[in-house]
Amino acid sequence: MTEFPYEAPVEPASANMDADRLADVVERFRHQQTSGAFPGGQLHVRRNGRVVLNVAVGFARGFRSTECIKPLNVQPQTPFPVYSSGKPLAAIAIAMLEERGRLDVEAPISDIFPEFARHGKGSITTLDVLTHRAGILVPSLYKDYKLVANRESVLSRLTEAKPRYRRGTFAYMPTEFGAILCEITRRIDGRTLADFVRDEISVPLNLPALRYGLAGRDLNSLAFTYWLGKEKLMMFDTNIAEDFEEVNNAAESFNSENPAFSMVTDAASLAAFYEFLLNKGVTSTGKQLLSEKTIHLYTKRAVSGWNRSLGTFIAEGRGFTVGTLTPSAFGWWNTGECFGHGGAFSSLAFGDFKTGLAVAIVTNGNRNISDFVKRFIPLTHRLRKACL
Repeated sequence: MTEFPYEAPVEPASANMDADRLADVVERFRHQQTSGAFPGGQLHVRRNGRVVLNVAVGFARGFRSTECIKPLNVQPQTPFPVYSSGKPLAAIAIAMLEERGRLDVEAPISDIFPEFARHGKGSITTLDVLTHRAGILVPSLYKDYKLVANRESVLSRLTEAKPRYRRGTFAYMPTEFGAILCEITRRIDGRTLADFVRDEISVPLNLPALRYGLAGRDLNSLAFTYWLGKEKLMMFDTNIAEDFEEVNNAAESFNSENPAFSMVTDAASLAAFYEFLLNKGVTSTGKQLLSEKTIHLYTKRAVSGWNRSLGTFIAEGRGFTVGTLTPSAFGWWNTGECFGHGGAFSSLAFGDFKTGLAVAIVTNGNRNISDFVKRFIPLTHRLRKACL
């Protein structure tokens, strides 16, 4: 495959990168797969409009003998569920609405969605949601996964939800983030958020694989998401290890088109999205989709500190996780120019204003946050160090 975004990698020197350090990254990624960290994955790196790495390893499906199917090898275009790595696309959709004067992110959501004001939520803004300071957690949006594609059910849960924390409390919202932004977009624009992203981002960027939901793809063509961790892992008052594979591989979850967990794409397409942001909002054909000012507003730090729902230190922009001076998913230190997002415990995509790197690492193995950090920091740190 030679067409964008699946071009053959260039010689590292032509992208001002160290060949030996890149080879070390690839070796480590392959070793992670062969040592059982994940069944299969893709690693795609772009810099200055050029592909530097395009690696596909392992198995998309058929990893376990109990699956009774022939193992399916990962290819560069194998679609992977990337879960919360899809949140930044929803944020950019909101940024477009804001830049076009159709949405005031600092105004109460209830101005657009009046029912949302119930139970003391009347002052919560879209900006609160983008920065995870709305204080709302609705675990049933995950637990009752067979209903997440039902708009009436989701609206009822959002309307009846009582804030878990005081407005302004930094508490990551795993599914609520997407559900609320979906409804805001629909009420302002008329299109679903998934259709808005398709029409206003994926199509103009010539990235047809960058879609929420199945989008016409066969469920069995997707890389299967595997739980490889312990039988119990409590997060957001929920044992997410229980039925993890059932929930996260269900057609209903994808059909919800909730950007918090329904993004399906490949690493090449996801990295190309970050390249677009690094290119100041200009497409490969020269069309300006979003201003550089707005991109920096959304990707700079808005809040940081101890996150109540995740139980860890983290920094966030508007829908993006951002880097810090101390260790982050983007490297061991001084990653303040990085912006991106992880997905479940298996994927990570980001851009780096300092180095110009656009990176996507997608896999189908999940354990816990500490395993996520252990796997990704050695890769992201070395990728940034490979830049000359």
